Amino acid sequence: MSDSRRKALFLDDDADILAAGGLALRRHGYDMTGAQTPDEARAHLADQTFDIILLDLNFRRGDTSGEAGLTFLEERKRVDPHTPIVVITGHSGLSIAVQAMRLGAEDFVVKPWHNDRLIATLNAAIEQPRVAPPPPPPVDLNLERSERELIREALNRHAFNISHAAKELGLTRAALYRRMEKHGL
Repeated sequence: MSDSRRKALFLDDDADILAAGGLALRRHGYDMTGAQTPDEARAHLADQTFDIILLDLNFRRGDTSGEAGLTFLEERKRVDPHTPIVVITGHSGLSIAVQAMRLGAEDFVVKPWHNDRLIATLNAAIEQPRVAPPPPPPVDLNLERSERELIREALNRHAFNISHAAKELGLTRAALYRRMEKHGL
């Protein structure tokens, strides 16, 4: 494999889609690894790095909610916010694709795709400059105050929805309630 070839992970439950995508990508300078389930994709991501991820949003026949794909997208953006993700969706999944972009996907391509559009979208997503995250704020060694502020900020971001704030903080609802009580929130 030449170092100049870009590496793409394509996650789609349909083997025919993966085969078609592989042909198009290889012709245009990509090495493609296919995965048919999120678990299979996670295994590939644990072993190697990719320049881009192509992500179908539905993994069960008849399921058009996009839930599994959106969950995978959120997970990947938490673990690795710098690897671009392009969503592949059917025409009826445009509203889900927009939701995916709000969650961090760089772009989307509609099935059936035109190879030129697919490649142009992938290239643009890879070449798009990534904004470096802002430097971390100065360290506050007062852990009580820091914890109180983190909880307050999470609650504000989620309009005081306890379930969402707890999920963001990695706490159970009960643990968040205890800490809110401890800090007088």
